[in-house]
Amino acid sequence: MLRKIKKMLTNDTKVTPTVTETDLPDLETNEEVFEAQVEAREDGLAAAENIDKVPEPDSDDDYISDEEWEAMTPEQRAEIEAEDAEDDDDEDYISDEEWEAMSDAEKKAWEEDEEIPGEEVEEGAQPENVADDDDPDYLKNSPEVVGFDDKEQQVDMYDIATEIIEPGESVLDFGCGRGDLSEFLYRRDGEVPNYKGVDINEQLINAGLEKYAPDVNLECKDWNSLEDQVNWCVNVGSLCTRYDGSAKDDFTLVTETLDKMMNLCTMGSVLVLFSSYMPKEVQEEEFLITDPMKVFDYAMKKYGQDTGNVLIDHSYSDSAYKITILRQQ
Repeated sequence: MLRKIKKMLTNDTKVTPTVTETDLPDLETNEEVFEAQVEAREDGLAAAENIDKVPEPDSDDDYISDEEWEAMTPEQRAEIEAEDAEDDDDEDYISDEEWEAMSDAEKKAWEEDEEIPGEEVEEGAQPENVADDDDPDYLKNSPEVVGFDDKEQQVDMYDIATEIIEPGESVLDFGCGRGDLSEFLYRRDGEVPNYKGVDINEQLINAGLEKYAPDVNLECKDWNSLEDQVNWCVNVGSLCTRYDGSAKDDFTLVTETLDKMMNLCTMGSVLVLFSSYMPKEVQEEEFLITDPMKVFDYAMKKYGQDTGNVLIDHSYSDSAYKITILRQQ
């Protein structure tokens, strides 16, 4: 059996074979006495050699083999098992009886410090970013489902994106998810907002309708088909990850959406996007990343000539930026 240990009992045992009178049988001649002494000496040397052949434990990985275990005395085994019991948590230690009762797959998993097949997952544990089918409120409440690390980050992004929008002004939310922005505006302004949200994810739309009904206007729809005229169009992070199978490059997707938003707004549009200044070590393959200066140049040339009504703000993060395009009044 393979066992992990913290240290090994090390005793330098020297065997000095001796022959006493009581060790010898009753012998009649000196020749018989001599032969018995030689035989006893050889037995003693063999015993000493066997002791030397017991492998010393590897101090680097605290590991002993089956052969090493079998060669130990009962006292050595008992001491190792006692040390294991002290050093390991109760739930990480198994007895000989428990070990023998385990299947081969369970033994292998235990030795590799992995989850034992078929073992129940600890209550409350859940894989990251995976919806819990047993939690009916997961889709309705989780910030991760709508692309945020936590609730605080979500609120911060909403605050940044809407700081220019006044109470009562109409808002069209591109890629609204559950429509959480409507709840944010309600709490910020103290009144039911003039808000509409659109998203192609039907599950999130249904979760939002259930959560915020009746004071929310949500529609499962492709934003490219929208015709609503509103004061403001906002897009908070919905262009940070690619959700479609389009072959269009990231810059084209952003500028086409920006143009659609500007066609529908009467006061302006706000987008929060991932930046090419994002550190390489945190970038992921599915991220939609654009060069802030390139997007600014596009918006400035198309919507800001002579008025300078395009604003870019990269002060909140090195990974994301906000671009605001105001309608010429």
